[in-house]
Amino acid sequence: MAVLQKIRNRAGIFVVIFVGVALFLFIIDPTTFQGLFMKQDTSIAEINDEKVDYKEFNENYNFHRNFLLVAQRKTNLEADEDESVREQAWKDILNKYILEPNFEKVGINVSDEELEDLLWGSNIHYIISQNFTNPETGKVDTANIKNFFQKAYDDPNYTIIADYWKAIIKKDRMNTKYNNMVKQGFYTPKALAKMDYIERNTTYDILVLVRSYKDIADESIKITDSDLKEYYDNNKHMFKVDKRSRDMEYVVFSIIPSTEDTLKAKQDITDLLHDFLKEEDVLSYAKRYSEIRFPEKYLNSNELPEGISPEFFEKPVGTLSEIVLSNNAFLFTKIVDVAEKPDSVKASHILIKPSENVTLEQCNAKADSLMKLVEKGEDFAVLALMNSEDPGSKNAGGDLGWFTEGMMVKEFNDACFEGKTGDIKKVETQYGVHIIKITDQTKPHRKIKLATIAKEINFSDKTSNFYFSQASQFASLNTTAEKFDKAVAEQKLTKRIATNINDIDNKLPGIENAREMVRWLYDENTKKGDVSHVFVFQDKYIVAKVAAIREKGYAEIEDVKDRIQPIVLKNKKAEILISELEKDLNSLKELNSIASKYNINLDTVNNVNFASFSIPGHGIEPNINAVASTIGKGKTSKPIKGNNGVYVIKVIDEYAAPEKTDFTAEQLNLMRNMASQTYRIFESLEKKANVIDKRAKFF
Repeated sequence: MAVLQKIRNRAGIFVVIFVGVALFLFIIDPTTFQGLFMKQDTSIAEINDEKVDYKEFNENYNFHRNFLLVAQRKTNLEADEDESVREQAWKDILNKYILEPNFEKVGINVSDEELEDLLWGSNIHYIISQNFTNPETGKVDTANIKNFFQKAYDDPNYTIIADYWKAIIKKDRMNTKYNNMVKQGFYTPKALAKMDYIERNTTYDILVLVRSYKDIADESIKITDSDLKEYYDNNKHMFKVDKRSRDMEYVVFSIIPSTEDTLKAKQDITDLLHDFLKEEDVLSYAKRYSEIRFPEKYLNSNELPEGISPEFFEKPVGTLSEIVLSNNAFLFTKIVDVAEKPDSVKASHILIKPSENVTLEQCNAKADSLMKLVEKGEDFAVLALMNSEDPGSKNAGGDLGWFTEGMMVKEFNDACFEGKTGDIKKVETQYGVHIIKITDQTKPHRKIKLATIAKEINFSDKTSNFYFSQASQFASLNTTAEKFDKAVAEQKLTKRIATNINDIDNKLPGIENAREMVRWLYDENTKKGDVSHVFVFQDKYIVAKVAAIREKGYAEIEDVKDRIQPIVLKNKKAEILISELEKDLNSLKELNSIASKYNINLDTVNNVNFASFSIPGHGIEPNINAVASTIGKGKTSKPIKGNNGVYVIKVIDEYAAPEKTDFTAEQLNLMRNMASQTYRIFESLEKKANVIDKRAKFF
């Protein structure tokens, strides 16, 4: 009874637990439940079995990105710049996990004192010198550099620049130390230097008989799959793949505006012209309604919109052009002003920037004080050096050099191109308050300002759907590689090819933003020969076929057959020629007799040595160099398999290298040659490291 009671008591507990768990499973978010048991892998790489988290990569990315934004005064990066920054962040990761551990092993570092020496001491790094050299004197002001780094942390933007310079200079210095250490490790014994001297300076005159591979017709040689397989197995090292890649073939269905689309665009521009004629502020109207942005500046005669005749440039203010077809758009334009303006201006400036602690009013007040000093005769360059907050020009006394109209922001541009040489002006821009000194201008000449409106000829949904149906039909009917190729030929489509596509590629030949295609290529379910669905782009549709898949390791024999076949063909020809020439040497003995048999001429080549790059008249044939230097004077070689044919040579004469006892020059030269290869250290370490690149998961 006691046991039964225990079971009953425990059963109650079991029921409570069961009901509790059931309620828990009912109310909890399934993804949260999965998260309790399955931790998401956020590693972007595995290097030598160590995982590298995406967070670390992103820190490196932001480090480079923030510097670039500040240095270029941008709020965002262009697509190609962003891609370049990501690549640099990846290189930082590889350096940290592959190269830098070697620094630690040998005790390489950069102390604070050494870094200061590289920044403003006696061994200033080139990154610093190129940013702080006065172009007029060619000298570096070390006091100014030190002042910059000491005050940089008062401004967030300068902090980014200072920290970036310090970090990359420190890394560069450590790399240099390591490379120099490796260079010092290269040593060439004098005995090896002597051998090299003899090989380079002992020469031979040889008689050459060659039977070319071209003498045997390709079709007379039978090559079997087993021949190819044998060569592949014996030379597998030649087909090692260090990084996986894909090849793709694809057809493009470009969306071309129809006649109906063109007529609509023509009517739209006509309607805009009708309203344009009623407007007083035509520049604002053009800016609002034109589908193509035109430069807001005074133009030279060679800068007219395409389609507008050159004669239009000489017309008076108020002249309106006809509607013209320009590339893929209709446009018209009106001359709104004519002025005498220079093409280029040379100017200097002092920039006063507002911040959290400095208002725009305070910037203007400081600028007014500085202008008074300039008017009293104070040196503008000195004032810029002491007060300007533009790191790109302050060290040059504020000098911006020559620039053309439109290169600067509008307010700055107008002040420079509407003023005259010697003018001192104060303007406000998005960057702050500028004091501008116009130091020189080119000779003014006639320029015109235009109000231009363009209407692009865009394809309609109807047109887009027409081409999409064509692409969809092609993809649905040609689902295999054989059908794909046959349809391309029958429909006379242009088949395009993209080779060696990496899993992180974003661009393909003629295709921007191709990530979706690349992801499809690398999907685990995508196989060689597969045909894709329709990929949709802004102005085209694409259907693709997987042409080749290469995984890391050894290439499949099917993928390298085209490379193997000509080699096997040459080897088989060589076997035939070697066999025939061996018989000839045994029976006819002399090269003249053998040459007569095949109706070929013997060739005399002088000054051949072991270190020769090529044989005059025969090309790169290293086997001949090697044999000539070993068989001895008066001796005839056995048949030699070469790159262009099978050779038999006879050494006519031998000239020994001049006697010498000091081989120091040769020794140093060999050591320098080896040391010059230190740039390949990282490449070698990377190949040795086990790197698993997972970036494709994130981009």
